[in-house]
Amino acid sequence: MSQTLQIAVVGAQGLVGQALLELLAERNFPSARVFAVDAGDQAGNMVGFGNIDIEVHSLDDFDFANVGLAFFVAGGEIAREWAPQARAAGATVVDFSSAFRHSDDVPLVFPPANAAALDVLEQGGLVSVPNCTVSPLAWALAPFAELGLERVTVATYQSVSGTGQAALEELATQTTALFGQREYETNVYAKRIAFNLLPQIGAVGEDGLSEEERSVVDELRKLFGQPELAVEASCVRVPMFFGHAWAVTISTQGELSVESARQRFLKAGLMLVDEPAEAGGYATPMEVAGSSTVCVSRVRRNANDSLSFWVTADNVRAGAALPCLMVAEWLIQRGHFQ
Repeated sequence: MSQTLQIAVVGAQGLVGQALLELLAERNFPSARVFAVDAGDQAGNMVGFGNIDIEVHSLDDFDFANVGLAFFVAGGEIAREWAPQARAAGATVVDFSSAFRHSDDVPLVFPPANAAALDVLEQGGLVSVPNCTVSPLAWALAPFAELGLERVTVATYQSVSGTGQAALEELATQTTALFGQREYETNVYAKRIAFNLLPQIGAVGEDGLSEEERSVVDELRKLFGQPELAVEASCVRVPMFFGHAWAVTISTQGELSVESARQRFLKAGLMLVDEPAEAGGYATPMEVAGSSTVCVSRVRRNANDSLSFWVTADNVRAGAALPCLMVAEWLIQRGHFQ
């Protein structure tokens, strides 16, 4: 049945939509046809899909009865309005937005962490995919879940592409202006991002956490089924175009050596770049930008028996597009569309 499956990518012209179309082609996802869909006046534009270009369809006119699987990568407002319509037409929806992540009746799924949550999903169901900051982090934490995660402390270093195209343009124009000794404008962020660090991503709540920090805390707890998991997060916006990084420290109930941790990372499908005796024996965001790889480096034990490590990944491909596709691949493997 999957060979005749038709797919819609809603938000096809955004950064995540373009990356998802690339991955669908690269990984030979089994489908009969892929529709590129977007809102507004985008209809008639062309987007890349493998070695061909496909036409963008207007969301206002698109008939979801034509597809069995719909990826929504266009933001929460569009997901809230159109995902129910897609489901009513019979499509299973995989949504990458904050719209349904905290809904008790919607599974939040990243397969390396909790693929079993998909086993009971029916055709026409809805799956929410974590924040692009959470999925690579969850991938690195998943190998230790069986030991009993007790505490996760993480500092994130997040590129501007996590905010969208306007932020990419703002970083570029500010950088050019500063080199040319010209005045610059600040529109996307509260302060200048070029050659700077911004220690707040999203509004700050009454508990002192920013929206991004709250997402990390809540989504990790939901993914791992541990409502009381101790999670401490500090999220920082950095002046890079693509690629996030995470400085992570974990404590587990079971004992954990550096060598066993390295083996767990490799078994989970992560790339290990950890040569502490060599200069540059670690991975950086620059080296993973444009790839689907999640790299782990600087694995080490601390005096209090906790374990620390460094994670880096492309936030658009590995943090957003790939998790959406991994959910769909898992559904295919389980015969969801038969």
